[in-house]
Amino acid sequence: MFQEFFSRSTLLAWPLAGLLLSVTFFVGVLAFVYLGLRDRRHVHELASLPFAAEETAAEPAADAAVRTGRINQS
Repeated sequence: MFQEFFSRSTLLAWPLAGLLLSVTFFVGVLAFVYLGLRDRRHVHELASLPFAAEETAAEPAADAAVRTGRINQS
């Protein structure tokens, strides 16, 4: 029953294209994780990014410089 419907449908290419795109993206992410993240130093740098001290938009640059000790507070 479904074979007869899909055999005459011209819209079957869209779900197949979406499936192919999703599988390609998933395999690409797996390849990056498995092959691209072999260097432990690089993984450590990526893992420590949320804890890196950097100024935010809410904190003025002068206050950040005083707080970090780059400018002496006189």
